Amino acid sequence: MFFRSGDRFHHFRITVRLQRLAAAVAAVALGWSLYASGSYVVQRIVLASKEAEIERHQLAYFDLLSEVGEYHDQFARITQDLEDNQAYLLSVLESGPQGQQELQKAQAQLKESSTEHARVVIARDGLRTKMQKFETDLREIAGRNISLQTQVAKMRTVIEASKAERDEVDAARAQLNQRLVDVERELAETMAAKSDIDSQMAALEQRYTSTQGERDALAQTKAALEGNIVDLNQEKVRTAEYHEGLKNRVASLDEALSQAIDKNTALDGQRDYLERRVGGLEQRLVDLRDAGQSVIGRLSEQTRLSLDMIEKTVEMTGLDVGTLLESSPDSMLGQGGPFVPADNDAATFEPSLQLEASVTTLDQQLNRWTALQDIVRSLPLMAPLDQYRISSRYGKRRDPVNGRTAKHAGTDFAGPTGTSIFATAPGKVVFAGWRGRYGRTVEIDHGYGIRTRYGHMRKILVKVGQEVGHREKIGKVGSSGRSTGPHVHYEVRFKGQAQNPMKFLKAGNHVFKG
Repeated sequence: MFFRSGDRFHHFRITVRLQRLAAAVAAVALGWSLYASGSYVVQRIVLASKEAEIERHQLAYFDLLSEVGEYHDQFARITQDLEDNQAYLLSVLESGPQGQQELQKAQAQLKESSTEHARVVIARDGLRTKMQKFETDLREIAGRNISLQTQVAKMRTVIEASKAERDEVDAARAQLNQRLVDVERELAETMAAKSDIDSQMAALEQRYTSTQGERDALAQTKAALEGNIVDLNQEKVRTAEYHEGLKNRVASLDEALSQAIDKNTALDGQRDYLERRVGGLEQRLVDLRDAGQSVIGRLSEQTRLSLDMIEKTVEMTGLDVGTLLESSPDSMLGQGGPFVPADNDAATFEPSLQLEASVTTLDQQLNRWTALQDIVRSLPLMAPLDQYRISSRYGKRRDPVNGRTAKHAGTDFAGPTGTSIFATAPGKVVFAGWRGRYGRTVEIDHGYGIRTRYGHMRKILVKVGQEVGHREKIGKVGSSGRSTGPHVHYEVRFKGQAQNPMKFLKAGNHVFKG
């Protein structure tokens, strides 16, 4: 065989041995394909016969269901007849001796019901025989299904070995698998139907047993009614005896009433003693109330003096006490107490109302004192440096760089480079880093809208989110940013507005001096 590639020719030779080998391979492949096709056709024929057999069993199953339904209807009619007979027997029993003839007729109907029950038992035995045959058929179908699965497995092996007809064989295999699934599902449905029939048979047997029990109960009811007549006669005798006992009981109650009257006289003497005892206790309660009133009065006076001192300290900082209290979490605390008119003389009030009013006033003062204590602990009342010199105060000044008049929002505390800078009050660091002309800056939130700012640091020792305590180191003095020398630019802000730090230092001197 010759091949051309451009201007060049190539060739190769196929030997006789190689040609024979290729012919043998082709013959084997063709034979295998014919065998697979034949097996597929045979398998389809087998499946068709299985489907026809399954359809026959389905028809037999539907016939069986129809027959069971007929037996069920017949049994329902018998049960209804028994219920009617039961109601009729009850009515006969209630009518007394006049219904004896009707009772005999009811017994004859019960005999007819027994005959009808015998027919149902015979029909049930026949149905059980058919069910046993149906179970045998199901087992045969299961065995054939296993054989069919074995044949399908062989068929899959043949199909997988045939590469030439892979597409067609795959389609046939999918159809076989689907059909097999359908057969298995139908078999499962058949088994479920068998279970339902077994349940219905059990229910029929239970209903029959219940019917026999109801018939026995009717006989017992008759005997019970006869016994009730005897019990009523005995109850009549016992009622007469009980009436006689009631008369004796009334006589004993009259005697107990006389004894109770004597006991009541004795209780009157005890009541006089208790009234005298209550009078003494009331006087002791008045004495205790007066003592409590005196103690509460002294506590109120001391609390008021402490409140005046704390409020004076807060006012020295220039902040409004009412505004700070509104920012306090304690401002939402509940209040209450008795209503005491302000324009009435306290001497005209009841002692209990006076004591309650004093307790309410003291409670309100203590709440205010607690809130102010928290506020004072959050106020920056000390300088940020231990040793310092004030190089520039708050307010208007001559700018140290350009010499022009400017507004200074803080106070400059000068000190040697590297001097420790302290937090002037406990709080949370909300900024730590470079802030424009402030240089290295730390800003601390102390709560209640109060913040302090420390600028121109050489080194920052805290980070954002850190909780710092009072006089905790936060940085080192430097001259970063717009600065002419080592110092710390210190600001106090309330709700974003700059405040005079010197007022806070003056208030701090007042607190620590006191």
